[in-house]
Amino acid sequence: MKKTLLSALALIALGGVFQSCNKEASEPTATQTSQSKTSAGARNAAQEEEPAISGSLRSDSLALVDLYQATKGDNWHHTNFWLSEEPLSKWYGVHVDQVGGQPRVVGLYLGANQLKGTLPASIGQLTALRRLHLQYNRDLTGSLPESLFNLERLVSLRLRFTSLTGELPAAIGKLTKIDTLDLSNSQYDLSMWWDGDPKTAKEHRPNLKTLSGSLPKEIGNLKKAHYIDLSFQGFSGELPKELGNLTELKYLALYGCQFEGTLPESLGGLKSLVYFSAGKNKFSGAIPSSLGSLPELRNLLLSYNQLSGEVPASLGNLKSLQILNLEHNQLSGRIPAALTGLTSLYQLYLNGNKLTGIIPADLGGAQQPNLIWVDLRDNDLEGHLPARIKQFVPDAKGMKHIAELPEFGYVLFAVSGNRLSGLVPQEYLSYPKTLKLLLPQRGAGFTNLKNDGSLVK
Repeated sequence: MKKTLLSALALIALGGVFQSCNKEASEPTATQTSQSKTSAGARNAAQEEEPAISGSLRSDSLALVDLYQATKGDNWHHTNFWLSEEPLSKWYGVHVDQVGGQPRVVGLYLGANQLKGTLPASIGQLTALRRLHLQYNRDLTGSLPESLFNLERLVSLRLRFTSLTGELPAAIGKLTKIDTLDLSNSQYDLSMWWDGDPKTAKEHRPNLKTLSGSLPKEIGNLKKAHYIDLSFQGFSGELPKELGNLTELKYLALYGCQFEGTLPESLGGLKSLVYFSAGKNKFSGAIPSSLGSLPELRNLLLSYNQLSGEVPASLGNLKSLQILNLEHNQLSGRIPAALTGLTSLYQLYLNGNKLTGIIPADLGGAQQPNLIWVDLRDNDLEGHLPARIKQFVPDAKGMKHIAELPEFGYVLFAVSGNRLSGLVPQEYLSYPKTLKLLLPQRGAGFTNLKNDGSLVK
């Protein structure tokens, strides 16, 4: 009885969709009417750019019905007009526009809508789709459908914080129009705050790194990409050198995965890159000197890896760099004096390495007017503390997470766990609350400051 009823409802719904298709085709929206007035020359140019595609609004509607049924649409947060006789453009999260002179589904926005189940293979029938946003649907499970990578018009694919599984296939290289690719997971594991109440268990499940495998070299085909975020997933293996082909990429986040091997020199080809995060992986070997040739880079975050060798002096060429985080690696050698030329820098993290030698005297000097935090803790540095130059930072709101920041404008050095010696300058001693960042020191220590923070009399 139940199956018969469901079948009947499905037939009714399909009938409504077919009517919706006819209505959509016969009653163009205001947007469609406006677009129909576009000059013939512009239409011809667009057709040259965009080859004819298969499918129709009817096939789009069938794919949407499949998605609704496969992901328990009756339980979605928002179902406005779904499976009704209203035009598809009125269905919640569905955007219809003219493609090749015909109305087609070009956008599907169902983020945080409580989809539960697997993506049907028929999603590949949405051949005109440009934006697919299904992020924050934690109960969206199963593997990525192969047909998903046939949607060659996709510009934006957002699947963040879902439970989709599997590997990225070589077919991802067919998505050559992609601007935004977000497959990341959440960094917050809410399970640690669960109080045992069964009613809230679902909201406090542990995070699972569901996507896995190595990145295919075909990812280098996504040459129009500006934003790629694969953070907090189970991706592993070495980064393909073809990643360096993405010359328009501005944001690349690989934090919290299981990547290994060396960072490829080809990353120096990412000339538009502004943000690069690859911390908390298993990268080893030297930091590529080619990273010093990225003129737009503002954030270089490579912490918690197994990187070794010296800090490349070429990083001193990054005049736009604001945050350099290389903490907790196995870096050795001296701090390159070239880092004192990073005139836009305001945070520097080199703590937890094996650095030796002295702290460059000009680090945090007048040529670095924005630098307010230098973390050099737990290395093997020696010599004296550098002089502290009064800085005038216009906006320190972004530094609130640094609890030790005083209200004055000196560069704040954290240098405990090294072999520094000599006199602690008076400008340090004038602010006792920050002395804990200097202590303890190994070896002889400071001549006027004990490791317990008291002054030598």
